[in-house]
Amino acid sequence: MSAPAAFVLAAGLGTRLRPLTDLLPKPLVPVFHKPLLTFALDSLIAAGVGSLALNTHHLPGAFAEAFGADPSYRDRPLSIFHEPLLLETGGGIRNARSALGESTFLLYNGDILADLPLADLLARHASSGALATMLLRPGSMGGPANVLIDPSSGRILDIRGDLGADESLGELAVYCGIAVFEPEIFRWIPPEGPSSIIKSLITAMRAGERVCGLLCNGRNGKLWHDLGQPSTYLEAHRLLADPANRPSYITDPLWPCAVDPGARIGSGVSLEGMVSVGRGATIGEGALIRDSILWPGAVIAPGSRLEGCIVSGIAPVSGDLKGEVL
Repeated sequence: MSAPAAFVLAAGLGTRLRPLTDLLPKPLVPVFHKPLLTFALDSLIAAGVGSLALNTHHLPGAFAEAFGADPSYRDRPLSIFHEPLLLETGGGIRNARSALGESTFLLYNGDILADLPLADLLARHASSGALATMLLRPGSMGGPANVLIDPSSGRILDIRGDLGADESLGELAVYCGIAVFEPEIFRWIPPEGPSSIIKSLITAMRAGERVCGLLCNGRNGKLWHDLGQPSTYLEAHRLLADPANRPSYITDPLWPCAVDPGARIGSGVSLEGMVSVGRGATIGEGALIRDSILWPGAVIAPGSRLEGCIVSGIAPVSGDLKGEVL
């Protein structure tokens, strides 16, 4: 069997992360100097996928800066499909059909930072005979538990309660934002306009199509983090600062690096707790930075004190600040 294609959803607006996402699309926000989207790409490459594709909408020029005018990542061509009108998940997949071909493909939400068993997901799907296989987490691990799975057979019985299945027949789980599809899914996606891939799956299930799931937990799913808001963005950095939480697919032995070598740190500066200081950032003499993220080019005035802050670099920062997004 040929390697499956992969499509990464990267067109979201990231409104809950504003004002950061006024400067960068959410999939490109740095996590210890590494764009969020590249975690998804690294994970997919480690799982043995073939071609890579993604969609864009908000600030598309930032993707050209990140991946080049002839887009590529780790020497692999990267097909980018721009959406002037947001097409949602189903419409985005339909719009990228030319890159996905007529074979099995992986769908990955580029807004999440995860280390999940993609190879196991592909193997489960190959043996299931299903239209799609969804990667799931137990409801006890947090998130909207609205996918009903029969743990014994792996079959999805209901999604969002739309099919009226008896919840006692299975276990409620959380969709991780990652799934494998057969090309027959295109029969169930509306031919034009925005559409939801989840609604397409529900329609297909009503017609008798088989949809399965793989339930991952702490043993086979080490990391799943939604960087949807400033607090979870900071928390992701705290987690990843611990070597025990380093994603298994990261190839750079020096990552994560707290302070980029291109940053300028003044004399008497104190860096405490989790700190990420980007390339070209400047911290003035005597400043204290605690549990904070400084994006490339950020400027911190001498003597400033920052705690729990995220500094985008849009303007110089000074004073005593706590919990600010600047």
